[in-house]
Amino acid sequence: MEKTRCTEADDQTLAPVLSGSAVISAQPLYSNAGSSGKNGPQPELRGATLSVSALSGMTPEWLDRALECHSARVVLGRVQASANDPFWLPDSSVDIDVRPAKDSFDVAVSAYSADDARKILDRATAFARTKPAPPAK
Repeated sequence: MEKTRCTEADDQTLAPVLSGSAVISAQPLYSNAGSSGKNGPQPELRGATLSVSALSGMTPEWLDRALECHSARVVLGRVQASANDPFWLPDSSVDIDVRPAKDSFDVAVSAYSADDARKILDRATAFARTKPAPPAK
């Protein structure tokens, strides 16, 4: 995938997202696909949804592909990720789905196990709180 779908400019263009400066917030991502209880399906943690500011020229499709490429590059060791980068997990796969919101994008990052879902949420929460220092005047 990295060779056929990714361009060198992706991580440079993604810099505001990957640094956290374009990330507005992070929320838990739940699904009702879990086992049913007495009151119907029970919510199950799947990962996190990050709200990301819309940047000039960015579309949901481009952001989705660029984040998937970033994840592939990190897994392949081609780029370094920040400690709390929620868009990948070591030794595991994540699913990234980007949808438009009013003035932003909702980036759903989900995992295939409960443990990995918790790791994604923990990373996303820490990542959303991390903002780069403003430039010195």
